[in-house]
Amino acid sequence: MSAPYITVLTPTYNRAETLPRLAASLEVQSFCDFEWLVVDDGSTDGTAQLLSSLCEASSFPVRTIRCENGGKHRALNRGIPEVRSSWIFIVDSDDLLPADSLEKLARLARQADGDPSAGGVMGLKQTLDGRLVGERLPLDSGPRDAATLTFVDRIRGDKAEAFKADVLRRYPFPEFEGERFITECVVWFRIARDGWKLYLSNEILYSCEYRTDGLSARSLDLRLRNPEGTLLFYVEELALPFPGRLLLREAANLVRFAIHFRKLRPTLAGLPARGRRLALLALPVGAVAALADRARATRAS
Repeated sequence: MSAPYITVLTPTYNRAETLPRLAASLEVQSFCDFEWLVVDDGSTDGTAQLLSSLCEASSFPVRTIRCENGGKHRALNRGIPEVRSSWIFIVDSDDLLPADSLEKLARLARQADGDPSAGGVMGLKQTLDGRLVGERLPLDSGPRDAATLTFVDRIRGDKAEAFKADVLRRYPFPEFEGERFITECVVWFRIARDGWKLYLSNEILYSCEYRTDGLSARSLDLRLRNPEGTLLFYVEELALPFPGRLLLREAANLVRFAIHFRKLRPTLAGLPARGRRLALLALPVGAVAALADRARATRAS
């Protein structure tokens, strides 16, 4: 069997309830040169049996990998080396794709194929009821990297990213013993730091559901429970080549979480001179944020 053009890569944990919805959205895609690779991150809710039935019943190729539960980033690290296609589109198991999503993605990806500086593409996300997530992308400046979009263009809100498989394989997600979460932006910004650009589109490529038990809803708790990954992310952000004024919020967050983890002094001592200056400048804001976190936690308990 020839390799597909796109792999829809789905890490999943205990989402037997929502996986059929994603599978149904793949069944109606207007673009057919794709496969679905699902990494079951140690589910205990019947996901394995469901995936077995989907492999048999689906009109498109489905492959599955099962691994010990270790978090989404570890599931991605397990799945990415198994991809056979030119492009990887990470789609969460509680989301779905509009029927023309992969057709639009393929059209954009083919533009990027001929550009050796292009590492991926980016489009827009919407909620399941059709509301746009975040801002539209700036199309008048040509391809942009993810970090520039975030810090210079001030683009916020989740976006739909797909990457050239041979690029994404070079950037495995950092893993720390005992930690089950690290933000995907660690990798997106490493790709950006090395000069890889993204071709942009303001077409909707992805429909998402923000669940109360999903990663987005638990963002603060996840960062607090995974100190090494959290601090790594903010330390690397302060090393990005942007004016310090654009990085002050990230410096405040570094201080905020270093206080939570009782690692403020060693964290500051380990920063390069520029990062240390930014962190010290943001120290009052970060300290106030940490106190506010603790006050919220006290009220919630």
